[in-house]
Amino acid sequence: MKNILKTTLLNAPKAAHPDGKLKLVIFDCDGVLVESEHLVSQVIGHEARIKGWNITDKQAREIFSGVQLRDVQKEIQKHVSNPLPDDWNVKIHEKIVDAMQGDVQQIEGVEDILQTLQKLNLPYRIGSNSSMREMTMKFTKTNLQKWFSKDRIHSAHDVKRSKPFPDLYLYAAEQEGVKPEECFVIEDSDTGLKAAYDAGMVCILLRDLEKPAPNYPGLIRVNSLKEASNFITEVLKSQNNFKR
Repeated sequence: MKNILKTTLLNAPKAAHPDGKLKLVIFDCDGVLVESEHLVSQVIGHEARIKGWNITDKQAREIFSGVQLRDVQKEIQKHVSNPLPDDWNVKIHEKIVDAMQGDVQQIEGVEDILQTLQKLNLPYRIGSNSSMREMTMKFTKTNLQKWFSKDRIHSAHDVKRSKPFPDLYLYAAEQEGVKPEECFVIEDSDTGLKAAYDAGMVCILLRDLEKPAPNYPGLIRVNSLKEASNFITEVLKSQNNFKR
């Protein structure tokens, strides 16, 4: 490992250390497994402009990446004069599900990392603010449904509080029967990063290294899922070689 990574790992939770035990990887969905956020931001950006908030689709993506619709509704309401209808988020959800018929793609390297985890006999789950309907549509469109059984896919509807609260990731760990400090989370959004950090889990942030990110202690940054896969493999190797 590079020296900077070694320094980072000193501040990371136990799952990243040679004397720790990595037992579960939890994936976010959008931006980590599939690329569909451009479709979501188009819907939200369009609806925001209709209501009077003149933001671009790009701005909508930057602001609302990883954010649940009820919180999107609250934020849009702050910027418009007329009240949004109570069922706004329900109607927008339907539009987002319809939008998933569009150009949804696998993130590069997703099947390779899933195959690696299976070879390593390392369990994995999904924890996403997306609804089950959305994820079913995305996985069907990208032919990823074969990799995930329904009982290992968790949405914000499974918990009282969605990301950025840690509830969803803690719930996924509970379902696996492991401790938070035995988990890795792979995320791409600041919202999910905070959830993972507050859950006490190692977070691997999948984001261009040239782009800014919150300065959380122990945050692991990667450019690609291949880098994430290599890092996980190296951690498990170090743990297997550690003399307890």
